Amino acid sequence: MKKFLLYSILFLTLAGAVDAGYLLIETAKGLAVVCPNVPVGRFNLNQCNIVLATPYAKIFFLPNAFYGLGAYLFFAILVLYELNKKHKTGSIKFLSYLSAFGILIFVYFIYLQIFIIEAFCFYCLLSAFIMILIFISSVFYLHK
Repeated sequence: MKKFLLYSILFLTLAGAVDAGYLLIETAKGLAVVCPNVPVGRFNLNQCNIVLATPYAKIFFLPNAFYGLGAYLFFAILVLYELNKKHKTGSIKFLSYLSAFGILIFVYFIYLQIFIIEAFCFYCLLSAFIMILIFISSVFYLHK
């Protein structure tokens, strides 16, 4: 069961890296991001380009997707480290702390999307959901 959880976390980290990588590549090229047209109340999840055009989409002149991609790749390294050792290394505990911090960051970004920007980005919400799943999976791993 523990190996299954580790492989699940690894899959989630790679899915998050693909999500962040897609946003990073498209924004770096200056292209519009293609989002699914899914209505959610008064919002629609196809407003990625509105969200990505705001000043909140960059920190220190780099797109947030750059930091997300780095985080997900680092998470994958932590999981691979745990998979390749014969005993617990503590890397998943560190991963759980980092993913909890990632959730706090996403709470702030979702707040911005709802109340400040008034637009939703499908890929941003997907990344937040993946981060939550990584956190939950890492906590389950630690308590098994």
